[in-house]
Amino acid sequence: MGKEFTKCNRCGGIMIYEKIYYKTEHFWVWKCVYCGEYIDQVILDNRQIQKSNREKSAKNNEEPKYRSYLDTPSV
Repeated sequence: MGKEFTKCNRCGGIMIYEKIYYKTEHFWVWKCVYCGEYIDQVILDNRQIQKSNREKSAKNNEEPKYRSYLDTPSV
């Protein structure tokens, strides 16, 4: 696996590569041992999309559009 820890972007702490179990599946994440921040590919992809949207809004002198959990229909 090579490097088994890295630095947390949130607090600067140590991040470890950890297996997370959820019901019948599992996946690997980077998890900070200090603040609990965890990162996986889905989180990184979503942050990149948000960054692109903010940059587009700034380029067009618009306010970024944010969605609230209140905007989503209930099930």
